Amino acid sequence: MIDAGLSGKEITTRMGLLGVSPSELLGIVLTHEHSDHIRGVGPLARRFGLPVWTNLPTLEAGKSALGALPHWEPVEIGVPFEIGDVWLDPFSIPHDAADPFGLTIKSRQGYRVGLATDMGFVTQLVRSRLMGLQGLILEFNHDLSMLLDGPYPWPIKERIRGKLGHLSNEDAASLLEEIASDDLEWVICAHVSRENNEQKIIVQKAQGALNGKSGLLTRPSLASLFVASQTEPTPLYGPSGRNLPVVRYGEEKV
Repeated sequence: MIDAGLSGKEITTRMGLLGVSPSELLGIVLTHEHSDHIRGVGPLARRFGLPVWTNLPTLEAGKSALGALPHWEPVEIGVPFEIGDVWLDPFSIPHDAADPFGLTIKSRQGYRVGLATDMGFVTQLVRSRLMGLQGLILEFNHDLSMLLDGPYPWPIKERIRGKLGHLSNEDAASLLEEIASDDLEWVICAHVSRENNEQKIIVQKAQGALNGKSGLLTRPSLASLFVASQTEPTPLYGPSGRNLPVVRYGEEKV
């Protein structure tokens, strides 16, 4: 499991809806110490005896939220590590945390998935690491107009749209268009703000990126697209996942 921002009880319930139990996990990887990523890590690790993989700055910054852990496995950004039969390769991301990282995950069969959320802007390192994937979990945090016109205090708006904040729909779509290839099978739009974004806007931007802004492609992208929700689990994707429509968001289909 990568990050655990809900309570241990809620995570267990949502995993159960997908037919999975935390007892089946080999461990938890913690990308950074913010509350929406760390809240359930300690409780799940203690209840199910799970090791936690993270780097020392994140461990130190998050120790009050983590509590005592049954086992800590150190992570060094830029150095791949193995859990079970997959290799995880952490890379630095620009965010206002102690030492945050994104991940690419590769199976022994060569299936590659990328995870990139909580980024203020897209670096060349991020671009290079997310090339040639079969699956991608990418932050589509906010619509800039909704953020600026929304209810948040101005300092929070500045933090979100700043260099160490979160990706806007436009920035995420630009990255997606740049890195999408014929090998890409699915994209999950993640870390979506409830107050400053809308699913329809995300789908429009992301699907436009997959199809190409020029509109000159002879066929639409075959990649499945899903907008993750804060209130319900995302369906399983990848070799063991289900076949899903090309675009889904909420209970609607486009």
